[in-house]
Amino acid sequence: MLNPRTDRLDYGDKLRSPPGFELTYALATSYSLELDTLLCLPMALSFDATLEGDWREKELALLEAIGTLKGRLKVFFQQGCIKVPRQFHKLFTLLEPCLVPMVPTQTYSSFHPKIWLLRFTNDSRDVHYRLLVLSRNLTFDRSWDLAIALEGRLTNTVKSESESQGLLDLLGDLAPQAKDFVQAFKCFKKELPKVEWQRPVGFHGLKTLAGVHSRMPLDFGSGTDTVLVMSPFLHAEALTMLRARGARHWLFSRAEELERLGAALLEGWECFALNARVVEGEDELEHRKPQNLHAKLILVQNGATSHWHVGSANATKAALGGTSPGSARNTEFMLRLSSSSPEYCAEQLKTQWVGTADNPTRIFLPYSFDLSAVREPADDELVSREVLQTLISAKWRLSAHPDEMGTYTCAMECSADLLVLPIGVEVQLLAGSKRQPLAAQISWEGLGLTDLTAFLVLRLTANGESVERVVKAELDIVGGDGRERQIVAGLIDSPQKLMAYLHMLLQPSREKGEWPTNDQGGTINTPADGLEAFMSGRVYESLLRCAAREPERLNRIEAVLEHLREIEDRIPADFSTLWKHFKPFMVKERS
Repeated sequence: MLNPRTDRLDYGDKLRSPPGFELTYALATSYSLELDTLLCLPMALSFDATLEGDWREKELALLEAIGTLKGRLKVFFQQGCIKVPRQFHKLFTLLEPCLVPMVPTQTYSSFHPKIWLLRFTNDSRDVHYRLLVLSRNLTFDRSWDLAIALEGRLTNTVKSESESQGLLDLLGDLAPQAKDFVQAFKCFKKELPKVEWQRPVGFHGLKTLAGVHSRMPLDFGSGTDTVLVMSPFLHAEALTMLRARGARHWLFSRAEELERLGAALLEGWECFALNARVVEGEDELEHRKPQNLHAKLILVQNGATSHWHVGSANATKAALGGTSPGSARNTEFMLRLSSSSPEYCAEQLKTQWVGTADNPTRIFLPYSFDLSAVREPADDELVSREVLQTLISAKWRLSAHPDEMGTYTCAMECSADLLVLPIGVEVQLLAGSKRQPLAAQISWEGLGLTDLTAFLVLRLTANGESVERVVKAELDIVGGDGRERQIVAGLIDSPQKLMAYLHMLLQPSREKGEWPTNDQGGTINTPADGLEAFMSGRVYESLLRCAAREPERLNRIEAVLEHLREIEDRIPADFSTLWKHFKPFMVKERS
């Protein structure tokens, strides 16, 4: 069931590989994202570990985790929906190849699915899949969300078409946008029809439903007598469409959203709002971010059979359409689970969240409308959807040229339609270059190589108020992109740090206790035995073990050494000699 006190999903744990397996491909989708959040995920995907505390104290571990994921991870998000981080970090640069911006085809539509698709293999070449279907974006948001994790086993026979067809439909829309991930998409297309998904306890039916090409991501089945909707955002026309089914209609939402629509538009719905004490939080001193309802669930019940739809779609016209068929506009993804158990019926869920007269749970409270309130039309957004669509649809391109001073000049040209927008637009590089008004040609001079970034901050101003959005541009660096080399050289700036890095990389379990950490002075804590002791035999034994059991790790060592070879005295001579004997044992990574 969905008891918020007991039925919790550990996000980081669900990104870890099953015992004996390692990640081959990871694909994620999100409407919005935070770069700080995204930077924490490689620790789970690569090291089977979570990252507590300040990630800036674990820079070398993050460097290795991101490097391990090269070519294995793609994250699709809506262009313009990256949150401006509090502080730029050079490791953000290494995330650029993972990120694929998606631009909706219509002004009032959104790229809105929220999933993780993970593929793992083991030494016996068995294949294991995991599908996470969520209502949460890739952010540190503390709001209440729903998530379901499905484990899948690759078999030799094609399973029921409906199980993975919606997932394949979504992947079919994503594939053309990520040409460098073609092998992963080929693998998904070939294998997913043969994947047997393990149902959650109490459920017997499973379908994946993609809201693409104006399709509604719901399947009502043969009939309906009860409709239960949980949605943080609402639209009257979508609710009218849902209310046309069944006799009982229960709506769980935010108090402000229910009040915005009002009693007249919600006639026929029994309405409940998330308890204000939950929204305000019980630990305000510990957490500064408020929490609210962000979960999405549409449950339709016919007799003893309940169909749960969990995923990204709100009860809005953009997500579900309205009274006219084929009017949905968003790209969404929902998982449909069917159950005939009374434990998973609408009545049981309502009782769990609201309680009874004698035993109220007070998670949700019956909502009473202020019938005397005069509802004014909603204020216009600071930036209209038409303006935003123009901005995110633009071909943002940056070109960086080295100069004779050893720095770079980064130039950008703007299309004519961006210069006539009815708002003020200023632009700067995320790394902190000077903010400039949008013009036909813009350039930033005197930039260091690691100041170059594909992330552009747009500051939009209207009526004296401003909002900032980050778009991902195409970046061309004349003479080649050497940013990763310089970032690696900057983080591993001494033989001691190189040995600390190798010590972490060569540990069989990569336990957190073995990760190099920054002390308060900014230096890296090296292995307890010191550099000489580490080189005196332990490194040789560790390399032997890796060559015999995990030769893929030798590839990572070579990748790092390749970045450091041109720097004098960075690689100890003894290690260079030793490495020549192990380099031939590098292997091609399995797929």
